[in-house]
Amino acid sequence: MKRAKRAPLWLRRLGVVKAELSATRFPKSAEEGMQQCAMLSAAALRLLREQAGGEKEMHRLLARLSAAEARHARRWRRDCARFFGQ
Repeated sequence: MKRAKRAPLWLRRLGVVKAELSATRFPKSAEEGMQQCAMLSAAALRLLREQAGGEKEMHRLLARLSAAEARHARRWRRDCARFFGQ
């Protein structure tokens, strides 16, 4: 007799995912979603300002992060061109 194949892991755990998602409240409209996004952004900026030690330090930190991201983007493009021949 041939052994029956087992269902994939993601399919076997579908009930767990359904239970987790049913407990989550999603925005009812795009406007409500945008309002939630704006509130989260404001809270994140407030926390960053508090942890950085003030407005001036926060701007310094954001400038450093922006410069690091620009360096990373340049390096990523160069590596892609080298490895993938673009």
